[in-house]
Amino acid sequence: MPQPPLDIVKYLGTPLIPLREQYPPGTGGTGPRADWAEGALKGVEVIQDFEDKVNEYLKTVPTEPVRPHPAHKYPKFVQARANLPSVLKSPADLQKCLSTLPLAAISSVLTALDADPEDLEKAAPATHDKAGYESDGGEAVQEHEERSAQPVDEGKTKAWFWHFSKSPMGSGEFLLMRQGSNEVKMVVRTINSSAFTPPDWDEYVATGPYNYNTKSKASWYWSRTWGATKRLGCHGWVLTDWQRWVFGCFDEGRTHGWVSPIMRFDARSPSIGQAMLYWAKSAMHDPNGFKPSPKDTASMPRIFPDNPARRISVSGAKPRTPTAVKAANESDIEESDVEDAS
Repeated sequence: MPQPPLDIVKYLGTPLIPLREQYPPGTGGTGPRADWAEGALKGVEVIQDFEDKVNEYLKTVPTEPVRPHPAHKYPKFVQARANLPSVLKSPADLQKCLSTLPLAAISSVLTALDADPEDLEKAAPATHDKAGYESDGGEAVQEHEERSAQPVDEGKTKAWFWHFSKSPMGSGEFLLMRQGSNEVKMVVRTINSSAFTPPDWDEYVATGPYNYNTKSKASWYWSRTWGATKRLGCHGWVLTDWQRWVFGCFDEGRTHGWVSPIMRFDARSPSIGQAMLYWAKSAMHDPNGFKPSPKDTASMPRIFPDNPARRISVSGAKPRTPTAVKAANESDIEESDVEDAS
């Protein structure tokens, strides 16, 4: 049965649902992080008035309801919520939630906006599932899985979809791609709050000269994000643990990075879904999307100072004092550690 047209802005305006977290404590190596010889990043900055920019972009989205592609229907939020785990206990839980909502909603909306008019008049067999993604993120995935272009009939709709993969170091990531192309437009990277705490998030969202500091989780993850976009050949990225979301990008030379203020999962006006649409379209160089203009950060105060490990042990022991700085290591941040412990 054909799905009725939907008001896209209103549809994506639905806030994400609250999910409790019960991640096991991270385990893993204790060695210091390696040097970052290839790093070209010189400065980072917070995007000013990010939410206003999203809301301005939404004014350019069609106001008339848009018909979904017959093979890539809009997921129904109420039905999709029933399939979500109520508690996040593992990276697979987080990845399933992301692929069910909001990523499936974004891929279906992008496909509907770019659909071939003839395809809207008939139901065609889907080369992807109806939500528009290849993987629910919950199954085992080869770390170095080769991306392959999806077959597409000439003159027909080339659907947008999310390809789930893992970085060489084990982080889960969703790649925004289109049928018939190997190009990655944007990457959504995942992390969990047992590894990256609220103070780490606050430190991550900063403006100033970038310095690679092995004793700062925020500095380390900027380098990881930089490396991921270079590896995938894209410039736009999103980082989330479900509770918190930031939207970022790098310039063409990857010497300057931008990041949005932290958005909560239940944000409204704009919602996470609306911000995702804006950022995906920006990654596609939509003329109404984000237009980066780098600040000169060289003379600004230093950011990413040394910080103590912020993880509290299972026994409930307090973190070490700030004077006893511990070099952060891969186990502080990688989801693969939590997977091994579960």
